[in-house]
Amino acid sequence: MEEISFYTDAIACLKQTLREGDKDSNVDIQLMLRNIQRCQTSVEKLKHNQEDQFFKSALEKLGRSLCSQADILERKITQLNTNLCGNLLPPSRHQPLTAATTTTEVSEPGGSEGQTSQKRERRSAIEDTILNSRNIKFCDVAGLAEAKQALTEAIIMPLHYPKLFTGGRKPWKRILLFGPPGTGKSRLAQAVAAEINSTFYSVSSADLISSWVGESEKLIKELFCHATSQPGRSVIFIDEIDSICRQRSSREEEHTRRVKTELLKQMEGADNSGTSDKIFLLCATNCPWELDSAFLRRFQKRIYIPLPENAARLQLIKLHSKDTRMNLSEEDWGMLVDKTEGYSGSDIATFTLGALFEPVRDLQASLHWRQLANGQLAPCNSSFPGALSFTLSDIPPDQIVPRDINLSDFLKALQAHRRTVTDEELEKFHKFTQHFGETETP
Repeated sequence: MEEISFYTDAIACLKQTLREGDKDSNVDIQLMLRNIQRCQTSVEKLKHNQEDQFFKSALEKLGRSLCSQADILERKITQLNTNLCGNLLPPSRHQPLTAATTTTEVSEPGGSEGQTSQKRERRSAIEDTILNSRNIKFCDVAGLAEAKQALTEAIIMPLHYPKLFTGGRKPWKRILLFGPPGTGKSRLAQAVAAEINSTFYSVSSADLISSWVGESEKLIKELFCHATSQPGRSVIFIDEIDSICRQRSSREEEHTRRVKTELLKQMEGADNSGTSDKIFLLCATNCPWELDSAFLRRFQKRIYIPLPENAARLQLIKLHSKDTRMNLSEEDWGMLVDKTEGYSGSDIATFTLGALFEPVRDLQASLHWRQLANGQLAPCNSSFPGALSFTLSDIPPDQIVPRDINLSDFLKALQAHRRTVTDEELEKFHKFTQHFGETETP
């Protein structure tokens, strides 16, 4: 019976270790190490009492494997608890080794350099989110006049004309952009960055969520502290905000609740602190109905970014096909606008690229070519006067000229690239906008 209890205990320890290791976040590395060590003890007792050489050999192999895993975990713990000077801070045997506990231990007397190291790493992670490449401007974003106007009032005008925003007239501080995927929410944020001469943070949930308990809250706090320390007004853009701020429930994990609480605290602090005018928060989501009501309330403007209308779709097609030779009439452009109804900006970019590839595909199958006035070669029919017979590989690359894009190329691309936003999704956005959002006014 005692031997069975050793087997049972060893199996239970290994199962708990595997469950902990399969977690995406909040991995309790100390618990994993204690289970491995306990399993090692059970295996040693089983090996000592085992007379069958086959089973004894199997237990010895298992013992060596457990020893290797324990060594890996101990080295990881040592790495997490080593400060800059190489001093080791022994972790508690009864407390999970997380970002929160390691920070507490390092902050003990003599561990201030370790605390400084962790803070430096967090600051470096936040600085990596600062957007330096600013090539997209408002003119590159088709349509969305209401969103552009709101962002101009909230960010651009207060920076350019600060004297206009005095007394009770204060610029917006928090705006939520919501709408179907691929409608230009992130692109609008990039355009804002190009229009201003301020620090612009482009953040996603991956930048703020850590697998160690307590670290996510510190990253959020560091983000807002870093933004307030910059000269002038800083802009924080958080994409896919719904991945952080989903509706709270009694079943969610405690660490998730603390992350939401910290973000709410920072958003509230942006109003109440003396640095309230130094931060503008811009967020985007494809699933606004999943946001917690406390976060929705804190956004002063909630702007619906709809699918592009007729004029915007025409502008997008021309924008994505610029610098390419086209052979389309006004009627052809009108037909394309009608056939792309319901397409998002991303859908239009994809289908336009598909159309631009059609002449390149024709080049691969071309066997007859005509010589242009500049000596270059363009594909033609075999009946063309003076047609030359070559394959694509026979012609120097710099001598090849593809044919112009025509309507049939776009129509063929439309057959391969369908719209990705369904009517059911649009209905959900319509209902949400009726209750919580703002729509573009004529």
